Amino acid sequence: METERVELVQVNKLVEATNAVAVSNPIREELIRTLSPVAERMAGYEKLARVIVVKEQADADVAAKADKEIAADIKLVEGNDVLSKIIRGLDQLHGKAVAVRSLFVGPMKGYRKTIRQPVLDWEADEKKKADDLARKLNAEAAAKAAREQAALLKKADAVKAPEKQEAYREQAAATVAPTVHVPAPKSGLRVSKAWTVKGINEAEFYGALVNNPSFRGFVEINKIRLARAKAANPSMEILGVVFEQVTR
Repeated sequence: METERVELVQVNKLVEATNAVAVSNPIREELIRTLSPVAERMAGYEKLARVIVVKEQADADVAAKADKEIAADIKLVEGNDVLSKIIRGLDQLHGKAVAVRSLFVGPMKGYRKTIRQPVLDWEADEKKKADDLARKLNAEAAAKAAREQAALLKKADAVKAPEKQEAYREQAAATVAPTVHVPAPKSGLRVSKAWTVKGINEAEFYGALVNNPSFRGFVEINKIRLARAKAANPSMEILGVVFEQVTR
């Protein structure tokens, strides 16, 4: 009996895992029971956020009360056990699905590369042969044209009539070697070419930024890391960077 391929085994397991995370009616009811009140309160939070203006103590008290209520509801939703289990199940399902895809795509990419490489090597070798032959034939054609030019100029020097001399010289000037093209055989494989960054000399690159502002688009300044560094060392100052301490 033929053994079932491991890829199909994993596909069946993925289908089983997908069915396992289906949300049943009791779970849906529990979600609605716990989250519906929060959704209703959110309407009030949204309304207050649109109109909030603090001009006196009473206004500040209203805002502070709403802040506590919103924080409590955020904690309630983030800590909802049913929702957390669904998220964990979906995360696990996502991982299983990615693993199954990789089980197919990973090996096939390897097979494709292994199959394509000898063809690409053959094409490169054939192109080199064609280029070498083209250089040889073009050199021969140029040498032949040079000999013909020399012969015509020699004839021009040998005749006395000016009109004949001019005719030979014009004929010599018009004698040009044809360009020989030698096509290389191709397999029909679809190929593309792309540039990659092989290496970077950071000292030279950052030095080039000073004189060429257009290079700045290739550099991303990590403001989050700068802020964390400032938090770890409040006395730190960096030329060109303005820090601001905010209350959250």
